[in-house]
Amino acid sequence: MSYAIKDTLLIGDQTTLRFKTQISQGERFIFPAPQNPIMKGLEVIGAPVTDTLSNKDGVVELESRITVTSFDSGSYSLPGFTAYRVKSDGTTDTLSFDGGTLEFTTIQIDTTSFKPFDVKGQMNYPYTIKEALPWVGLLLLIIAAGYLIRRAIKNIRDKKSIFGKPIVEDPAHIVALRELEKIRNEKMWLKNQKEYYTRLTDALRGYIEKRYGIQAMEQTSNEILKDLAKQKMEPKVYTELSNLLNLSDLVKFAKYTAPDQECESSIPAAVRFVNATFLEQIEERDAPKAKNINDGGK
Repeated sequence: MSYAIKDTLLIGDQTTLRFKTQISQGERFIFPAPQNPIMKGLEVIGAPVTDTLSNKDGVVELESRITVTSFDSGSYSLPGFTAYRVKSDGTTDTLSFDGGTLEFTTIQIDTTSFKPFDVKGQMNYPYTIKEALPWVGLLLLIIAAGYLIRRAIKNIRDKKSIFGKPIVEDPAHIVALRELEKIRNEKMWLKNQKEYYTRLTDALRGYIEKRYGIQAMEQTSNEILKDLAKQKMEPKVYTELSNLLNLSDLVKFAKYTAPDQECESSIPAAVRFVNATFLEQIEERDAPKAKNINDGGK
């Protein structure tokens, strides 16, 4: 037994074909999926579904459903649908269901009263302040972000923090002495002399560069000593620095292994150089003041 919910439809509508059958308890019923499309212009939507309607006195009533649709108008005489009943003894019976007829139609237009109209232009509504507010807010946000970025870049160039506060840098001799103290506490010469002298001379180079305005980080030891020879410096301080730099070059480039005592004494030598040249800087700075005081007392 088969029937459709609706047999006359508009194109694009869907209808469900229903097929009822009865089997004995213990038997199996198989309703395979039909080919898709069932026929030209008629398509199946989804897989067949079979539900049990009742189960009384050993008789099971089943209903199988198939949803179909069409997008072409016309009358469709559906082919038969085949199902299978598998009995308890293993034999199989073939069941056939009549597909029936479906009619798909289009909406009929009354041409006698039909009057064509021109396509209307787009309707524009006035622009409201409420619609403009998000864009105004976005524009203000972009302007504020641009201003903050520009100000931050300027502060960085002026050696200030992002918020405009001056960045206070420690004096060059404080930075150097702090690094030398750190190197001494680590006792790096006991582990790796090359790394030890590299860090030690880098600390001195950084100090010399800021103290005398020499590009010490990019120069060789001989170039540094040549530039320092032009500066006002005690010969003893200059000689001790020269010996320290030469020893450092031997360890770093000539694979020389310095005695532990010589390594350990390199830190105090570096500290003496920093302290001596820093004191010279203070004396040079205070000398004009002292001269002015003496001149005023005459």
